[in-house]
Order: sequence, then C-alpha cells, then structure tokens
Amino acid sequence: AQAGAVKAQAGAAKAQAGAAKAQPGAAKAQPVAARQVKQQPIIQYKEHKVKRKETLYSIARTYDITVDELLQANPQVEKVDGKLKKGTILRIPVKIIPPQPAYVGLDTIRVAVVLPFSGKGVENERSVEFYRGMLLGIDQLKQTGTNFVVSAYNEPAPEKSIAALAAQVMQTKPHVVVGPLYPSHFTDLTAYSSKQTKVAIPFSSKVPQVAYRPDLFLLNTPVGYESTLSTELVMANFKKDVCMVFLNKVNGNKQEFCAELQQSLTEGGYKVLQLPASSTPTQLQASLAGKGPYLFIPNDTDESLLKQTLSTISQLNTLCPQTAFSLLGYDKWLSLSETVLKNQMHAVDTYIITPNYYFPYTKAAMDFHALYQHWFKTELLDCQPKMAPLGYDFSIGFLGNMATYGLDFGTQRPQEGSVAAQPKLQTNMVFMPAAKGGGYVSRSLWLVRFKPDMSIVKISAN
Repeated sequence: AQAGAVKAQAGAAKAQAGAAKAQPGAAKAQPVAARQVKQQPIIQYKEHKVKRKETLYSIARTYDITVDELLQANPQVEKVDGKLKKGTILRIPVKIIPPQPAYVGLDTIRVAVVLPFSGKGVENERSVEFYRGMLLGIDQLKQTGTNFVVSAYNEPAPEKSIAALAAQVMQTKPHVVVGPLYPSHFTDLTAYSSKQTKVAIPFSSKVPQVAYRPDLFLLNTPVGYESTLSTELVMANFKKDVCMVFLNKVNGNKQEFCAELQQSLTEGGYKVLQLPASSTPTQLQASLAGKGPYLFIPNDTDESLLKQTLSTISQLNTLCPQTAFSLLGYDKWLSLSETVLKNQMHAVDTYIITPNYYFPYTKAAMDFHALYQHWFKTELLDCQPKMAPLGYDFSIGFLGNMATYGLDFGTQRPQEGSVAAQPKLQTNMVFMPAAKGGGYVSRSLWLVRFKPDMSIVKISAN
C-alpha cells in the first residue's frame, strides 16, 4: 500500500502484496443499484377435525396443499397407514408470505481500508495479510454479481494525526471503512461513522466509541461478553442431566468467568459441584454423586493444570467405565491440540470455547490456503487468530450481508442460500448491540469438540 489512496482491484488475480496500482486522486464514487431482500414464507398451522369418509387426499385438496405436506405436519398418521378416524385433529400447514422488508441490498459496495501497510513490523505484516484475505473474499462475492470499489490507505504511525487522511478517505463516500489499527486514531476515524458509512475495526476489542457510535462494528469479541455468550453456548449444547464440576485452583485466572458461568448454570437448573483442582481421581470418584454424565471445568488456563486434568479424567474413565466424563476449556489450549497432548484431549472428549477457530484440514480451508499461496507466494502468518481467514470471513460475512441488507445491516442473520450464509473459515460474522444507541460487537463464539474418535466438530453459538 502507498502513502495515499490506493485503488485495489477486487479480483484476486490483481491483488499483489497487499495493494494495487496507485491512483492520482481519490476513487470516484460509483452509483449504487438496489436489490430487494426476498422473504421466505412463514409456516403456521390451523386445526382440522376429520369428518366421516374424509381422506388424506380430500383434506389436502380442500386446503390446497399436497398429501406429503399434510403427512409431514402429522407424522402420527403414517404410523396408522394413513387411515383417518372420524374426530381426529390434524394440523394443517398454512404458508404466509410476510410483507417485503425495507432492507435494500447493494449491487456496488465501496470499501476503504485504513491500516498500517507500510513497514516490516508485526502490525504491518498482519494488516497486509488481513487485506489479502479480504480481497480473496471480495473476489468470490464478485462472482455472485456484487461489484466493489476498494481503496487502501496507509495508516500513519500512532503518534501522528489521522485527521487529514480520514477527510481524504471520506471523499470516496465509502459504505464501509475498515480500520484503523491504532487506538490513538479511533476518535478521528469513528467520528465519520454514519448510516451511509459503517466503520469496522478488525483487531481491537477495546474501543470506547462503540458505546455511542451506532454504525461502528467490532470484529473482535470484547472480553466482557465472554461469560454471557459462553453460558448460552454451554446451555444450548449440554442437557440438564449433565453435572457441571468446577475444578477450583487458588487464584485461578478464570475465577470470575467460572463464577458467572456457575451462577447462570445453577439458575438454569443444572447440577453444579465445586471441587479442588488438586483432587485425586479417587477423591473425585467419592465426591461425584449419581451416574453422570459429568463435565469438568477448570478455573485456570495454565498448561500444567490442563495436563493434570487430562490425566485425572483418564484415570476416572478407568475407575468408572460406565460413566461419561468430558472437559470444558479455553482457547489458550487450542495451540496444544496439535502437540503431544492431542491424543489425550481427544480421549477425554474435550470441548474448547473460542471466538475464533481455524482448522486447516477442511476442504474449504485447504482450498483457501492453496489460493492464498497461488497469488501471494507465501505462507500464512503464525498467529491467533489467523489474519487472512479473518479478512476472508469479513468479506464473505460482513460485506456479503451488506449486499443483502445494505445500509440497514446490523444484527441480521445471513439470508438462507446466500454467500454470506456459507460456513466461515474462522470467525462467525454475526453481531449484537453493544449498548442502547451504540454500535455492534461480534458475538462469534465456537464450541470446538475434540471427540474420542479423533474427529473435530465446530459448533456455532448462532
């Protein structure tokens, strides 16, 4: 990227080293064509009392539905060979087409990227990789008929003002500004956020302006939302017959998180036990009531505690072969899932809560990696989260949703069948309001399960 505005070609074939050919002036604003969101019909039901001599066919014809639709709404009928008894109550599916919403998608999306591209520091390398991933995602969106005008700008050093550059960026009338990186520039650039211009900050989760800027988006989930989102995820995936066993270490670095999770689970009707993290397998066996299943939740991310807990659960599996034990842990442990601890994590059925998870061995990830290597002749940076997949997911999820919902995009889920609805490589681009009158924060959270059969399942909270 150059010091001034750089117009980046959205095609991946022309996306070189982070930015494309320099332009003499700001990119010219393009006209925007609108497209209306297609609404899916809503299925509601009414009741029908079967009369003498009525058949499935006659009832279906009366309500202008098919026999298959009638049977699908009344599976109990199939169990009696489709014979209808007088007085039987049937559910009749009724399709209701809701009125067209006000959402108007964009055929052309103008994007301005303001990140520190120039330099050889970590922040420069990560910014360039994020941008490259963005361009690969944009290239896919172009294939669905969405056009893009992308301009890239080199963010000045944190001690320098961004005011002049911010004014220059706004001359292009972008629909989305991606950046900045440095907190010292948040105030000047987010001040331009408006109904017509969303500002998406890709890396930092500590942006005070999100509390009062309604068109500001944070791609990185703030720590303060961790407990609430984690509780939702756990309660959605574990039945109430699972006993939650909190393993407490003195001064554990997840004490507050575990305390909030425990309170929510208790209020939600789950069985909860608190035991010392130093408990031996025999002591735990004596303390556990009933046949389980049990989910162990340590209150610290320390690697030594993980190793101890894995060993303990392994021994419990031997002591209590008829009882199911699992482990719930933290994203800090993800890097250990490819070490000598891999087999143990799978053996004890480990679940890890994390806002980002990139598994390089899926077909989608391998295709993306091959494409990235093809165009940029380099490997992905070794960091967490991965920058190029983050940029790609931003394009597919965020920009893809703007193609559907336009300037009204906020918390809407991707429209079924759209590019934005496809599985994400690493980060789920869904958002929730930060505060009344404020912007939006990512609610991306995964429950990554390392199953005993050595498979890995990634479960979304949304």
